Amino acid sequence: MVVGIVRVAMDRDEAGEVPEVEKRINAWRQSERKVMIDTIQDLIQMSHKYAKSQYTPSNQRSRWAKLGGQLIWYKDQILKSFTLEALTIEMQDLKKQVRESEERRERENQSRNYPLIGFRRPREKKAGDAETAEDDASSETVQATEPEDAKETVSGTS
Repeated sequence: MVVGIVRVAMDRDEAGEVPEVEKRINAWRQSERKVMIDTIQDLIQMSHKYAKSQYTPSNQRSRWAKLGGQLIWYKDQILKSFTLEALTIEMQDLKKQVRESEERRERENQSRNYPLIGFRRPREKKAGDAETAEDDASSETVQATEPEDAKETVSGTS
């Protein structure tokens, strides 16, 4: 029985790339946001002009100054939302890069796990040398256990 692992994307970031429709919507939002900021900047300049004008009645000046402050706050909120959206897009790109680098590392690690055919690793070679050294030492001990008289007799007869 073969059991496969199914990865379910819970978040659209895990699903992969951002769809083309979403890219077009983001581009449209950015262009509209630019138009809004330009319009608000014009309104802010006009409100400051009326707030400072000597021809504006004094009771109207405070209203124009208040409106100018509100427009500045609104412009700031638009800019904050723009930077938040830009950060979100940048974060999605960074997540994609991280996923790609992790996949590349996994592929490299998998290719390194296979031993080379015909070559011994240095650790195995050292272990093999130690085994042969032990074999040599054991043969020397066998020769040393023979009586010395036997060696002399053999050498003396020749």
